[in-house]
Amino acid sequence: MDVVSLLKLCKKNLIGLDSEISLIISAIDNQIPVMIEGDSGTGKTELAKTLASVLLRPFYRVDGDENLTINKIRGWFDPPLVMKLGFSKQSFVAGPLVRAMQEGGLFFFNEVNRAPSESLNGVLAAMDERKIDIPQMDRIEATNTFYSIFTLNPQEYVGTNPLPEAFFDRCILIKLSHKSGQEAEQIVQLRTNYNNNDLISKIVKFTDETRISKYFERGASVRAAIQLTQLLKSQILSPENVLSAIFAVYSGKVKLHPDIAKSVNECLKELAEPIFLIPTKNS
Repeated sequence: MDVVSLLKLCKKNLIGLDSEISLIISAIDNQIPVMIEGDSGTGKTELAKTLASVLLRPFYRVDGDENLTINKIRGWFDPPLVMKLGFSKQSFVAGPLVRAMQEGGLFFFNEVNRAPSESLNGVLAAMDERKIDIPQMDRIEATNTFYSIFTLNPQEYVGTNPLPEAFFDRCILIKLSHKSGQEAEQIVQLRTNYNNNDLISKIVKFTDETRISKYFERGASVRAAIQLTQLLKSQILSPENVLSAIFAVYSGKVKLHPDIAKSVNECLKELAEPIFLIPTKNS
């Protein structure tokens, strides 16, 4: 299937991102690994899952954290089976990387910069040579349709590690940013199957405000707008219900600047009042 046809299929589930999708499809065709960088909620995972679905390929995912070992990525020998069968294909439990290589699927490594650096070295051979050697087993070679997508959180976030230069050398880098305005409204409508344009417009505007407000060091993403829409679409839109839903959705997704004396909910309420026409105490 050509790039234009694949792009049309992707557009059924994704808003915008035309150039990014086209680049990734071309990279996949040429067996070039892809690194997608962006804040939480910018659509990194949704983009990868949509591509796997459109290309009709299996999707195998790992999530980077400090406890991720190379065995969890590649696979391991099951001790009871080893006792019975010895070290063999029958006693080996394939991990997501090996399964993706063998089945010609997508190996999706989420938040790669949160994984220990020693666990990444075992992935490099699969990226570079499309094959890996596992001790006491035959070499595993990837099928032609195997491909890799990695995601990267911005370096300023706590808990991330600098990636080896070898990762960037082997990948193309796609950067995603937060969607706002009309595109964000379209995403919310698509994900919630809800068409109250006035309410969605207010929710998206409020979400955008959290990212530019003087109060917050980190604002919320369109994911928060989706969740708020889902909560409010079946409720009576009283000021009390709107604020309760806002606090439930956004309080854990925003971060106050260190010098702000107000609470998170006080700041959220102040932003919400003019957008949702919530009466103030002085009204």
